[in-house]
Amino acid sequence: MQTDTQKLIHHISRLEGQLASIKKGLATDKPDCEKSALTLKAASRSFSALRMAFVSCFLESKYLSANKASDTTYKALIQVINA
Repeated sequence: MQTDTQKLIHHISRLEGQLASIKKGLATDKPDCEKSALTLKAASRSFSALRMAFVSCFLESKYLSANKASDTTYKALIQVINA
């Protein structure tokens, strides 16, 4: 099973790949702006998901009890983060 840190690193790598794809596509003689815009939209969503996952991971490792399943504070914080 992957650790939370490994999952975050893999997520960053996927995001880097999306951004590299956009950069490569725009550097051509005839860039496909529609494709680049769709990839940029996906990258933006991916970054938002990464931010939420990072904050969740940070809260879990630094501030919350080991019994997260029944910790109402944890559940409330995650709902706020994901809103």
